Amino acid sequence: MARQIPKATPAGVRAPSVATVTRQCCSNYSRSPRRVRAHSTAAGKYPPNSSDPSIDYDVRLREDESTKGRAAPEEEHDTRTRLAEAALLHVPTKGWTVQALGAGAMDLGYPSVLHGLFPNGGRDLIAYFMEKSRREMRVEMEKLDLESMRITAKIRKAVELRLKLTAPYINKWPEALAIMAQPQNVPTSLQHLGELVDDMWFLAGDRSSDLNWYSKRTLLAGVYTSTELYMTQDRSPDFVETFKFLDRRLQDVGVIGKTTAQVTSFMQFGLRSA
Repeated sequence: MARQIPKATPAGVRAPSVATVTRQCCSNYSRSPRRVRAHSTAAGKYPPNSSDPSIDYDVRLREDESTKGRAAPEEEHDTRTRLAEAALLHVPTKGWTVQALGAGAMDLGYPSVLHGLFPNGGRDLIAYFMEKSRREMRVEMEKLDLESMRITAKIRKAVELRLKLTAPYINKWPEALAIMAQPQNVPTSLQHLGELVDDMWFLAGDRSSDLNWYSKRTLLAGVYTSTELYMTQDRSPDFVETFKFLDRRLQDVGVIGKTTAQVTSFMQFGLRSA
């Protein structure tokens, strides 16, 4: 369920994003290693009127003044979340872009420059969406009676739930796939995919700790990515054809999985016999 976008900041109330942006754009007061060491070891040891030349008590004062009005880490995180949620509403029209982030910031009553909270622009917004969707998939799966479901049914339901979260942005999802396929973004993409299929298998009850752990996740990653790609071209009502494609892929993996399990058992037997 989409979160409600908070109302714009009332007039006269300082928006936390101003402090956040200022902190990112401005450098902190620098201190020499000697002064840093003296400040840390002399706290409570030397009085303010001490003549110790290694301690610059003005640094302490400047630090106190420079931290006034700064947003707390929790406040900054909340601002990033609100901005990302607002930006997602603009993705269907503006894509996974800085423009979507800027429009989301303006919806919240902040200047569009707040998109600087996502320094990598569209990539950061996509990463936020993938992480959010993975967590929402877990929540929805945990509401089900998983004990009464077969493993294949659990896996199918998990894939279905995750794909449905992409549905509102399906027209722009090829753009997201292209961005995440760029060389500098591939590690992030693989990390999110790995965490997703690992969660799916864990929710399905898999607790394997042998070579099957790798084979199961590799096979499921192939099923998920191929189905996701098929979905970007599917124009059937409620993506009926996509889920038929998913069923066929799961059947194929069932056959492959048996072969993989046999090979794995043979390899393990060989290792134990060596």
